[in-house]
Order: sequence, then structure tokens, then C-alpha cells
Amino acid sequence: MAEDQKQHKISSTLVNDEKKIIRKEVEKQRRMQMSILCSSLSSSLPFHLIKGKRSVSDQIGEAANYVQFLKEKVNELEVKRDKLKEIISSRMIETANIELSADPSNMVKCVNINQIPDGVEIVICLGFEDCGSRLSDLMKIIVQEGCDVVHCVTNHVNGKIFHTIKSEVEDLTHFDLARLQNKLDHAILLSR
Repeated sequence: MAEDQKQHKISSTLVNDEKKIIRKEVEKQRRMQMSILCSSLSSSLPFHLIKGKRSVSDQIGEAANYVQFLKEKVNELEVKRDKLKEIISSRMIETANIELSADPSNMVKCVNINQIPDGVEIVICLGFEDCGSRLSDLMKIIVQEGCDVVHCVTNHVNGKIFHTIKSEVEDLTHFDLARLQNKLDHAILLSR
């Protein structure tokens, strides 16, 4: 019986030792994983935020602050985007409401050119009946005047077609907006 107890003690000691070894290995793996994740986090942060901060807790604190800063920036940009959308839609509505007469076939064809950073934004408003004013003809004029078209969107709003064309211009100081405006107006009037 004493030998059974001795054998039982030895087997329970072996089981406890195995559990300790497994627990140590699991903890070692967890620490390695945390180390990898913390390194990845600190490499994702701007250098000026973690400069001089060696402890992991300081770096995690800076990461939390940076995430909060980015959230605020996103919110500011969303508000700015919504304001710009409102401005653009109100301009489109104003442009769409301008008419030469009560006759819908006589809708005003208009060109609005605005200077933007590195180029110009051209909004062309046409009626659906303007099949002759093909967008490709207008694009040729825009390119001939020295613009590199980078983006074009066509929308149908209240019986009118709006082409919004964004283009880059190499030298805005020598670019003649009025000449481009006149050429586009002339092309649209000739297509009637």
C-alpha cells in the first residue's frame, strides 16, 4: 500500500511537471506573439510619435492617441465632403434652372470652368436633345487647349446632361480660361 501511494505521488508529480512545461511553452508563445504584434504596431505609427518611447505601454498609449486623432480627421473630412457635395449639387441645380425661354427644346447650354489645384474643372450642361454635341468633340477641344483630362463623369438630372470633366494643366499661369470657355460655347452652339 505504501508503494501504491509512492507510485501515485510520482505519477502526480510527473503530471504536474508536464502541466508546468506546457504552461511555460504556452506563455512563451504568447509573449512572442505579443512582441511581434507590438513591433508591427510601432512600425505602423509615425516615427515622431514613438521617438524616445521604449516601453511597450508608452507605444500602445501613443497608438491609442493616434487612432483617436485619425478618427477626428476622418470626421472632419466627412463634414468637408458633405459640404462640397451640397455646393456642387446646388451649383448644378442653379445651372439646370437657367433657361432661354419656357420652351424646353431651347434649354440653355452652358459651360462653367473653375480653376482647381493643378488644373481646371469643366461642367457642361446640355439638354437631352443635344445629340450633336458629342462629348468626344468637346474633349478634343479641351485637349487641344492644353488640358490633360484625368476624370470625367456624366449625370442625367431633370432632363439635362451634365458632364463634369477634371483636367490637369501644366502651367496655369499661361492658361487662357476665357478662350477655352469661348471655344466650348461655340462648339455647343454650332451643334444645335
